Amino acid sequence: MRRKQILQIINSNYCPRLIKKLVSEFLSWFVLKTNATKAFLPVINDVLHRSNTKSIVNLELDIGAGINTVQPFLAKNITVKSLSKHNWNTHNKGVYTFVNCFHQLPVNKAKQHIEAIVKSDNPIVVVEGNNDSLWQIIGMTIFVPLTVLITSVFVKPFQWTRILFTYLIPILPIIIMVDGCIALFKLYNPRDLKTLVSSIDYSKKYSWDIGKKPNGRGGKIIYLKGIPK
Repeated sequence: MRRKQILQIINSNYCPRLIKKLVSEFLSWFVLKTNATKAFLPVINDVLHRSNTKSIVNLELDIGAGINTVQPFLAKNITVKSLSKHNWNTHNKGVYTFVNCFHQLPVNKAKQHIEAIVKSDNPIVVVEGNNDSLWQIIGMTIFVPLTVLITSVFVKPFQWTRILFTYLIPILPIIIMVDGCIALFKLYNPRDLKTLVSSIDYSKKYSWDIGKKPNGRGGKIIYLKGIPK
């Protein structure tokens, strides 16, 4: 499936801040509850070990299910510094991570970010919990909205507004389903990532590993590992 840059509802200017917050909270809560990011650990830990570092520098886009859903599973001696897209830089030393957010970057931004990291001689990890398969689209359109309806009442911290916009005015199930489907079309699959990396100056200075791995529950994750030679 060829990648498409499509604006998601939560990224649009007309989406209220409260709705964005509720969506982000639900995604983070659900991903943590289901241990969905445990499949990322072998990828992240491998790069930390091979790079001989205990520091992670993460791009945080506040869309939910980001580094906060990985931190509980990391070793206690690993430090995590999150940078927003407004103050993102490569001044820090460590493994630069993109957790469930790389698909949000248009091609030119994605290339700029990786190129900047390569120039700074820092290792890179990109991990995405979804992948570009037909089953993902079926799951996103059928099971995801049902999951939101069934579990929203249990999300912590409890918010009456979440109940309102889930059951009385079902905005959250609709947005999470629609944005989830759009996100699948925005994913950089392994072929896209390889093309992106090959277009970057100095990329030959790095050892790259790009592909898909089983997530332990019948699906797959997409990953990229880049380590200076």
